[in-house]
Amino acid sequence: MASSLPFNGIVIGAALVAIAAVVSAPGALAQDAPAAHATPPHSAITPGLSAAELAKLPHVLFAHELEDVPDRNIVVSLLDFPIPPGKPAHAAPSCEAHRHAGPAYVYVLKGTMRLGIGGQPVQTLHAGQSFYEPAGALHTVAENASSTEPAAALAVLILPRGAPILTMEKCAQP
Repeated sequence: MASSLPFNGIVIGAALVAIAAVVSAPGALAQDAPAAHATPPHSAITPGLSAAELAKLPHVLFAHELEDVPDRNIVVSLLDFPIPPGKPAHAAPSCEAHRHAGPAYVYVLKGTMRLGIGGQPVQTLHAGQSFYEPAGALHTVAENASSTEPAAALAVLILPRGAPILTMEKCAQP
């Protein structure tokens, strides 16, 4: 659900599209860690983290308990999508399918991004546009749509306390 409305204050809803950027950060996933350290002590997929611990994760700008919303945290993340090396703008996306335990709102800060959730057409969004992802939806595409310009987005998530930022899902085989 794309929107071109400006980002006004805290948005209850968040898009973690871009938490895919957290996933693509080296060491962000347990499967990226060396075998001797199969699960990093703190990652986007680690359950049970406090808001203070979430705030220390790579790409997380802010995390705080919401006093007026029982048992919920707000997490704000900067998602960077660099120019993909040697990949055409509309090549088949890599599989980074995931879900969030709470709603996600993504606001594109610069560049052009392709975002999609299961069962809906992939959307192409430009700077100033936004994307909403309902809690539990399968987020299937989050990528830079350009082969020449980087993209960036701000993701705001409202998560149950103790929930991981995202849960990875298996991708469908072609």
